Amino acid sequence: MKKLIVLVGLALIACYVAATAFIAVQETEWVVVTQFGRIVRVIDEAGLALKQPDPFQTAIRIDRRLQPLDTAVREYLTLDKKNLMLGAFVVWRVQDPIAFIKSVRTLGAAEQRLTDLVASELGSAVGSYQLSDYLTLDEQGSKLRTMTEKVTAGCRRQALPEFGIEVLSVRLRRFGFPEENLQSVYGRMRAERERIAKKYRAEGEEEASNIRSETDKEVRQLLADAYRESQILRGRGDAEAIRIYADAYGRDPDYYKMTRTLQAYRTFLDSDTTLVLSADSPLFRYLGAPPEPAPAPASPAFSAPRAPAPPHRFFPRAFPENER
Repeated sequence: MKKLIVLVGLALIACYVAATAFIAVQETEWVVVTQFGRIVRVIDEAGLALKQPDPFQTAIRIDRRLQPLDTAVREYLTLDKKNLMLGAFVVWRVQDPIAFIKSVRTLGAAEQRLTDLVASELGSAVGSYQLSDYLTLDEQGSKLRTMTEKVTAGCRRQALPEFGIEVLSVRLRRFGFPEENLQSVYGRMRAERERIAKKYRAEGEEEASNIRSETDKEVRQLLADAYRESQILRGRGDAEAIRIYADAYGRDPDYYKMTRTLQAYRTFLDSDTTLVLSADSPLFRYLGAPPEPAPAPASPAFSAPRAPAPPHRFFPRAFPENER
């Protein structure tokens, strides 16, 4: 019975030694071996490693993958004494496991130390710029990227030697204002956009005025050229018409006089016009009554007395436009 107990005890001791002496190291972790609190070595290669059994040597596993961290939203002060509510997002990983074990040891403690460090660097960086440097419509002129890069560099510079942590990036996950400052901020934003809108409207009106002026100038030039060309063509046409009229009327002056007189009749005569002309008026030439036919020769035995001629009164008749 005693032998059985001894064998069972030895078997348990052997299992314990085997369980604590052999270490399975993963690709995503470091294993730090300590002996009574003193770091003996760091195992950074994946596989099966051997150490002295507990409690002579202890294995501490450290995750070597990228770690995310969301910091709490806090209030910060800008250079021109404006309050901002900022929250950061941090990406970090353990770079030096020995410094990590000596300073923070666990991931929870590391996150707490990083949170305080980021808050300190963020407050210093935010206080270096005015509020207008962050709130701008010009993407190239905004200081947000410069500020976050400054915070990242500051955290990396302190976290690596002190905690063995490499800070890869610090970015803002929230950018806001306290409730009491929102109205003033919105008013500033509206004023800024109204100023830019007025600038664009003024530039548009100036460009439209220039276009209208240039168009009016071109229109006046085109009208002047067209008027000059029309006068030249009209003068040539009038000269050609006068030449044709002169050539046509020069062949028969009497016919020309008659047609011009008829045209004058059409100009000043209508159905309500009455003319009183003397017997020797040139117009009377074509307005007089047709000559009476010569009377038949009277019988030698008897001759009737002739009635006196009526006074000359002209009742105009219409001359059709196509009458010549």
